[in-house]
Amino acid sequence: SRYTVVSSGRLKLLKLSSMSQTTDSSNVSRREAVKEYLESTVVPVLSRALTDMCVQQPEDPFKWLARWLIENHPTSPQQAEWCETLVHKLAQGDFFGEIALLSGKPRQATVKAVGTVTLLVLSRDAFTRLCGNLFEILRRNMESYKSIEIPEANTDDAKEQNGPEEENEDDEPPTPPPVNVRRGRRGTVFVEAAQIEDGWTPPSYPKSEDEIHRLDEHISKTALLAYLDPKARTTVIEAFEKKNFSAGEDIIRQGDDGDYYYILDAGKADVLLAKPLGSEPFKVNEYGPGGSFGELALLHGEPRNATIRTTESCVTWALDRDTFRKIMMQSGKQDMNDRLQFLSKVSLLAELTQYEKFKIAEAMKLRSAEPGETIIKEGDVGNEFFIIQSGNVNCYKRTLKF
Repeated sequence: SRYTVVSSGRLKLLKLSSMSQTTDSSNVSRREAVKEYLESTVVPVLSRALTDMCVQQPEDPFKWLARWLIENHPTSPQQAEWCETLVHKLAQGDFFGEIALLSGKPRQATVKAVGTVTLLVLSRDAFTRLCGNLFEILRRNMESYKSIEIPEANTDDAKEQNGPEEENEDDEPPTPPPVNVRRGRRGTVFVEAAQIEDGWTPPSYPKSEDEIHRLDEHISKTALLAYLDPKARTTVIEAFEKKNFSAGEDIIRQGDDGDYYYILDAGKADVLLAKPLGSEPFKVNEYGPGGSFGELALLHGEPRNATIRTTESCVTWALDRDTFRKIMMQSGKQDMNDRLQFLSKVSLLAELTQYEKFKIAEAMKLRSAEPGETIIKEGDVGNEFFIIQSGNVNCYKRTLKF
């Protein structure tokens, strides 16, 4: 009986050993089969592909390799073509290009105009400069971007935008908008209509040819006045009055009633914000030649939202409030009003303050696209954000067809 038990135990051990040897042998055979497959089938093909790739040096090696493998199939080669597949359609009020700005990745699709399209275009630099750090502002609407990897905001850039860092986080100076700016949508942008007396003519102040040319260039970069027709544009230029300021002088003061809209022609000035009003102000921005300010008081009839203080002798051109309103009425141009109302309906910008929307509207460039024109191209670097003001666009992805 004891012999039978021992023999049975040895038999089990022999069987386990035999199974282990069989498994090891199977694994060796499998590895040898894979090695033979790679050496006989895969490596020669990839060696040829890599040799051709080194000769041609394609910009996109991955797409090039996919096409090469299809066209150089050893038994059934086919002619492969990259084609554009329609993946999405966008209409008025829709936006695109934000993913490249958020993630830093290349454009994810090609966008083409369907018919004539009018676009509002904002560059990455303009958004960051006017509204603080781009990523921080767009994070207010992050529900739409959960699947996108967003890089961390650059704290050094944030410090430059927001001013010196305070020890107490609660006392940290905010970026613009100023504290008195109201949040939410505004029913109208312009204050009550000015009364234009019979026979009223706008003032005209003498200027040299060089001054007229510089002022015209400044106006062309300011959305508030850039789209005036030639006649109204000339009237506005003539109505600007030169005002000189010494270093350390306040051009406008926070809390005062707005009376003039200014364009800085020479010199530099700091934007100072007091929170609360009457406390020690801190710097939130600065202006150089070509900078403009005071437009909010003219448009909304609100007190000045910040103090503009010169850091050196400055030359400005000032347009008084009454003249500004009357010229705007006479010209019939309310582009800023229309643009602000339009931006208020764009979901991505819903949480921005009125001040931020205004500065975005001012910085946005109007661009037209002809039918079939490519607005952005898949794979390109993206540094602009687009909102469709009118028209429709189609979005395409490149796919390999054979």
